[in-house]
Amino acid sequence: MSRAQLAELVDVNVQSVGALERGDNYPSLDLAFRICAVFTLPVEAVFSRTPFGAMSAELYGRTNESPAVAPPTDRVKGASQ
Repeated sequence: MSRAQLAELVDVNVQSVGALERGDNYPSLDLAFRICAVFTLPVEAVFSRTPFGAMSAELYGRTNESPAVAPPTDRVKGASQ
């Protein structure tokens, strides 16, 4: 779902949705309920006073410390310097 679609569904402007995503603004209780209704989720599943962890860590046990892809090497085999 795009920001514009969500903004239209909850009757706010697109900039307001962006500010909520960045944490620059906090929704009113009414707006929080409207957002949750769009996704049919309880408030505590969408909003929290503490940061949510990465979904990949919860679903797959991944953390930022262990990349999913090996980092590139400095040199390619056979390349001249």
